[in-house]
Amino acid sequence: MKIINKYIYSNIIKILFSTLILTTLLLLSVDLFSNFDSYVQNNASWYDILNITLLYIPQALIIVFAPSTLFAITFFLSQMHTNNEVIALLSSGISTKHIYKMIFIIISIISICLFLFNENIVLESKIKYNNLKNTVFNINTNFDNSNIGLIDSYNNNVVYANRYIEKDQTLYEIVVVQKDTKNKIIQRIDAKKGVWDDKNKNWILSDVLITNIENEEIDTLKQDSYENKKISLEPSLFRSLDSNVQTMYFSNAIKYLSIQKKVNLRLWYENMSDFLDRLLEPFSILIMTIIACSIDYRGRKNVFLFSVFNSIILAVVYYVSKMVFQIVSKQGFINPFFASIIPYLLIIIVTLIFNKIKRISSLRNS
Repeated sequence: MKIINKYIYSNIIKILFSTLILTTLLLLSVDLFSNFDSYVQNNASWYDILNITLLYIPQALIIVFAPSTLFAITFFLSQMHTNNEVIALLSSGISTKHIYKMIFIIISIISICLFLFNENIVLESKIKYNNLKNTVFNINTNFDNSNIGLIDSYNNNVVYANRYIEKDQTLYEIVVVQKDTKNKIIQRIDAKKGVWDDKNKNWILSDVLITNIENEEIDTLKQDSYENKKISLEPSLFRSLDSNVQTMYFSNAIKYLSIQKKVNLRLWYENMSDFLDRLLEPFSILIMTIIACSIDYRGRKNVFLFSVFNSIILAVVYYVSKMVFQIVSKQGFINPFFASIIPYLLIIIVTLIFNKIKRISSLRNS
């Protein structure tokens, strides 16, 4: 049994690895030639072009991983039927269910690793890729903002700032209103300036006036500097509301979306849809595995061509439904959580119906 499992794993990984290399190189060439005019117009050096292309590799891997998985599993299963290896396994007492079980185990492990890869390496590469492109193409990105009001539900306070400067990560004319568990104001902090402390992950306020309210008594206190762990909203949250959640760190994105839901519901629908798409993208390979394993590989000539054709049809159904429901979700017609789950459920139902029809037609032909 160990030999069979090793055979299944090694073959799928070999095919998947080879396919990933070819498709990634293809996608890199597309990215290179699509930016070629911009490189020429901005007199980009070969070093910058090489860096931008290398930084795109992790993103390209995520994009091509699902189609490559579909091809690898379809090719492996079709070759097993073509070479009558399935008959040999069935004769030795090993069912096709065991083969599919082993495939799902290895793909599930890969999907978890891919999720971690996406949230760490890919995220960092996206940030560096965008920053380097903006620098090379002379694109100015201004994240400065003004008249910002944010609700920090984690620390139960409201933060207002007259202006935020991204370059120095500095806030000006700050007002922080602290509330208790009963939503009653217990403290107000006014400060001329606030600088983000990256080490302690909070804001250091200067020229501060603290007003404490307790039992209808008001006490005021002036301080040159003030620091409070509860004033800890990340600088990225003070940027313009069109910040891209695709390049935000996970914790920052969660806080940003929770605040945005209360501040601007329309943008929350858009950004939450993008964020869920980012989180679920690595798990698309599980859907591709379901599609590949649900194809009927028996009793056909040119089984590989037929299986690839059927797999592509089902994959197109999945990606089209995913695109449609994401658009509907961004418009606010459906909850983003439901919109992200429906394509997965839909492709499973379509796959079951598709195979039911194929089996009925095969029985009639026989």
